[in-house]
Amino acid sequence: MAKWFEHCETLDEARDEYHRLCFKHHPDHGGDTLVMQAINAAYAQFRGERIRPRRAHTTVRPPQPSARWQRPPREPPTDVPFQSERAEQPPESQPLHSRDDIRRLWLGQQWQPLANGNLGRSLGGHTVLLVRHPAPKYQGAWFVLLDNVFSPYFYHSQPEAEQAAFDLLYDKIKYHEL
Repeated sequence: MAKWFEHCETLDEARDEYHRLCFKHHPDHGGDTLVMQAINAAYAQFRGERIRPRRAHTTVRPPQPSARWQRPPREPPTDVPFQSERAEQPPESQPLHSRDDIRRLWLGQQWQPLANGNLGRSLGGHTVLLVRHPAPKYQGAWFVLLDNVFSPYFYHSQPEAEQAAFDLLYDKIKYHEL
């Protein structure tokens, strides 16, 4: 201890010296392992800690269950009917909204003109907007806004944007609301 921390009077000074020595002598920084172990032991002694020798690795036995208490065996639940008692499931029917039904509703409505040449339509509680790209660089490009969520794609023509809007609406109705 005297070699490394003899000039330190307070614990703060010893801590600063320890950090400086670690940076200089730590094996990860090119120092020697034995020197670093000596510094660690001296610092622990300065702090008044008891130095513990390393224990040899031993195998640890898992705890044995107590003979006094055993988990009771599980019983099958009684409120679930057996396979033979279950009600017959009806065969899968047509989805609530087929693509043709939604297409008929879609074609039965007209696009409503909005500000800036944009178009809007409402179908089944969903709002669909076809929006022209505002930048002059992308003149003629359209994008789709379905229920206030933008599609990440741009379309080169209005019919292409209309088809994409229908596909997005159909997917939303089919996969998210059934």
